[in-house]
Amino acid sequence: MHEPPSYGMAVEIGHIDRELGRLWDSSEDTKTRASMINLVVYTEDAAAMAENTQRIAAIASEHACRAILILADCAAPESSAKAWITAHCHVQGNGGRQICSEQITFELKGAACGALPNIVFSHLDSDLPLALWWQGEFCDPLDEKLWAWVDRLIFDSRAWNNPASQFALTEKIANLRDARAVLCDLNWARLYPWRFALASLFDSACALPSLSRLTHVEICHAPGSETTAILLLGWLAAQLGWTSQSLLSQHDWQSANGQRISFALVEAPGSDLSHVSMIAPDATFEISREKDFFHLRLKPLGMAETNSTMSVGRERVGDTLLAELSRGGRHLLYKKAVVAAEPLLSALPRRRDNG
Repeated sequence: MHEPPSYGMAVEIGHIDRELGRLWDSSEDTKTRASMINLVVYTEDAAAMAENTQRIAAIASEHACRAILILADCAAPESSAKAWITAHCHVQGNGGRQICSEQITFELKGAACGALPNIVFSHLDSDLPLALWWQGEFCDPLDEKLWAWVDRLIFDSRAWNNPASQFALTEKIANLRDARAVLCDLNWARLYPWRFALASLFDSACALPSLSRLTHVEICHAPGSETTAILLLGWLAAQLGWTSQSLLSQHDWQSANGQRISFALVEAPGSDLSHVSMIAPDATFEISREKDFFHLRLKPLGMAETNSTMSVGRERVGDTLLAELSRGGRHLLYKKAVVAAEPLLSALPRRRDNG
């Protein structure tokens, strides 16, 4: 592997703190080190390293942090561990002074991957909160020593090959003894504009009663985004009090008043989700996405159709991460949506392993 220039200055792992000190000593008081959080990014994809560094630099410009970027190749035949250090600086105010965040990059191979917890713990910035962005699959058995220290666990369920087992492992992490991790699923975060738009369809007093009379829901999703669609369906079910009904491997829902609600997940090209429709005997509700806008349609039976437009908002991963690092609370609706969606997640076929 060739050393990418963006990794920074190569250092011996045992001398990282000393070299970081030298880095700041050489700044001649023009730079100030700052940190509000420890951000650890773990990946097993070498191709993601450059983009991860760019994301950390963007985050540091608005949310100062001690960043630890880890590339692991646990299947490598030989064991090795390398490290680099760098700083991401930005000018604050009109005085020209730069505020800087540190980044420590590790490349672990073979048996050295077993030292991951020690590497993380020994290079955290004091007792600041720890956010861990885990890019990839979780593995059982879980390392309780590692997970017990995590304050916010960031992951993306859209990329999982076996969503049902991975959701079960994240729940297990959250329930470990002494665990304190708040689960932050980027797949769930992407759904916020859709959830907001769907809720807005029922702002009208004349539309709200139709919620209890829904009979069918259809969600169009891009290839590979089945989990995104199922999470949205799980949110609807949890919020409306639907219970899952299964017969001969066929799934649907039942409302609190006994009404059967069928659903369809339709694969279609485009964004993660491109269209949602909800049908009741007296009205049809639709949201279609076209580029950066939602088009909302309310079609009451025997009445004029109502149309409106809404911005999708900011969707970049960096923006989502900044929001996650800035918030302190839990995603209270997320667990409810996952529990409601569990029968559908379990029925998903396992994807082929990447590569």
